[in-house]
This record gives sequence, C-alpha cells and structure tokens, in this order.
Amino acid sequence: MWTDMYTLPETNPLRRGTDRIRKFRRYHRSPLYQVADALRHIDMETLETINPFTLAPWDERVQTDVGVQHEAQTEAGGYMQVAVSSSARNELVGSGVAIEKRPPRNRKLKHKALSTTLAARVEQNPFSAELAAMAHVLNTVTGLKGYTITLLTRNKAAVLTLRNPRQQSGQEFVCRIYKLIKRLQRNGNHVQFRWISTSEDNKLLGLAKEQARAATQEDALLQERAPRMKSTTLNLARSQAAPRDTLPAGVGKHAKRVDAALPGKHTRLLYDRLSWKEATVLAQLRTGMARLNGYLYRINAADTDQCACGQAKETVEHFLFRCRKWTTHRTDMLQHTDTHRGNLSFYLGGKSPSDNEKWAPHLDAVRASIRSAIATGRLEAT
Repeated sequence: MWTDMYTLPETNPLRRGTDRIRKFRRYHRSPLYQVADALRHIDMETLETINPFTLAPWDERVQTDVGVQHEAQTEAGGYMQVAVSSSARNELVGSGVAIEKRPPRNRKLKHKALSTTLAARVEQNPFSAELAAMAHVLNTVTGLKGYTITLLTRNKAAVLTLRNPRQQSGQEFVCRIYKLIKRLQRNGNHVQFRWISTSEDNKLLGLAKEQARAATQEDALLQERAPRMKSTTLNLARSQAAPRDTLPAGVGKHAKRVDAALPGKHTRLLYDRLSWKEATVLAQLRTGMARLNGYLYRINAADTDQCACGQAKETVEHFLFRCRKWTTHRTDMLQHTDTHRGNLSFYLGGKSPSDNEKWAPHLDAVRASIRSAIATGRLEAT
C-alpha cells in the first residue's frame, strides 16, 4: 500500500500527503503512520513514478516476436541486430549490449559491445536492467535512417511487456523506449523485438552476457542513476519484515498454554466434526473465555473469581481436573490416558511444548472432555 502511494504521480493528492503522514505527533497517530514507519529504512523518495496508463489505447504497439528466430534481412537498406542482456551479482545490477551493424550498400559487418552498471541490487532487477539497456541503445542510434533494427533478448517478460505495456514497475523505461521508436520510425527505420530461448545458441547474445557480467564485477562503479523499482522495493520490504510465526507476547496467554501451535489444519480437524453446541464448549475451554468465575470476574460479570467449591479460583484447568463438584463427570475423560492426566493441552487438542513435529491431537480425549463439560451444565447460558 505504501509503495503504491509513492509511485503515484505528484499531481495525485495521496502522493502529496505522504510527507505529512510521517510528521504526525507522538500520540494519536493514524494507521497510515504505522504503514509508513514499517518502510522507514528504505529511501522511498527515489521510487519510480507509475502513471495510470503507459500508452493511449489508439497508440500502435511495437512489433515483437516470441517464436522462432528468423534469418537476418538482406534487402536494400541497413540492417542492425542488437543483443541485450542483464546480470545481477555482487549486490549490483548491470546490463550488456552487443551490436552487429550492416550499413546499406556495404556488405562488411561492424561490431560493437558496451556495458553499463545500472544500480544496486536493492534498487533494480534483471528485468528493469534489460529495459534500461534497450532504451539506452535506441537512444544512441536515433540518427540512423532506413535501417531495420532488431533487438534480441532472452528475457521473455521484457518482450511481453513491450508488446502490451500496462501500469507496472519499469513503466518509465517502457515509455522511453516507445518515444525513441517513434523518432526512429520518422527517419524511415523499422524496429522490432525478438525473444531468443535459452536453448538456442546465439553468439551475439553470448557476447552481450559477457558484457553484462563485466558490469557487475566487485570493483564496478555505478554509471547511471535510475529510479528505484517498485517491484524490487516491495520484495525487499517483505524480506525484511519481522516474521509473524508467533502471537504477540501479550495476546492469548491461556490459548498459548493450551496450544503451542498456531491455528492451522489441526484446528479445523478439531472443530469440523463437532456440533454447534460441542464447538461452543470447546472454544470456551481453549480460549479461556468461558462461563467460569475466573473469566466472568475479569470482565465484571461476577462478584468473585472463586469456584463454588470454595477451594480455588475457577479456571478452565480447575474446572476440568480439580473441582470436587465434577469428580463423577470426569471419570470417562481421565480413562483416555495414564501419562497425560492433568495435561490441559492433551485434553483440549493442543500441542504441548514437549511434543515433537509429528504430534497430532487425540480426538477421543477431546470429545471426552467436551462431553464432561456439557454434562456439568456449567458452561451453558443461564
């Protein structure tokens, strides 16, 4: 959500409000402030801008080919093949370009190769590097006239994006490519893009890959300053987010005692085969929010937290295992085990800290606990 807001154009009121969200007072902060605070370690000001649309519906799309590679044209006029490739290593992203040029009325081929270290890996990705390389090489050949220019790449996503551009990361490079293509077309040039499968051998693409790897050597220096990609920023934020594989410390103390595992398949296994009444009783016992004085007193619904037996506080554990009033009701329940008597997790289908990974709830014991609780009538509404 926060990255979406920062990629909006400056004319959008939501984008203009991002700075004010960060300046809220210490107290009474809005939920949006917490969203902004989660990404405070990332420089969002350098994030790319994504407009509502890349091209107007009536604008012509470029010619792309994701099928079999065709032979180079030999008709009159110049012909140029440009292979682009990208590399992401050593915390850098770079691109390589290899050019094969055949001028008109000249059968001699000319070759050229170049490389560019685009940005840090936390800002760019191979997909955006390919688009940036295409835009760069088209900008260098805008003075050509009467050429057929074919750009080759092994990045299928880049070719498909150029065929049907939309509201997405890398939009700025796509817009730049289309503007350059229009300039080339006005000079009588024809531009097309072609995807080459990795299973096909292509010397020009191999040379471009070597250039791209040279751009990402350990001692390489950044040569361009490109906007930070939204997709890369979002993936980085997700990877750095604190894992939520446990409940917060102050939430569900009783539920944690009953079940050390987070709700999952075993929870559905417990409830799916129960009637509404049985499921209600089990939910009370597993959450601790039961019609027992220990909980009722805490929510000011009872005058005391003591059990009617007068021996202790009426908790779920006391109710199931120790209260003298229900001794006869728990006889069947206690017969399901000799080693786990008094174990709240075992009788309520939860995982104990001592259980291994192959643990599974003992459904017969759980049903016996439910029958015992129902027989007392203690958890029913009065």
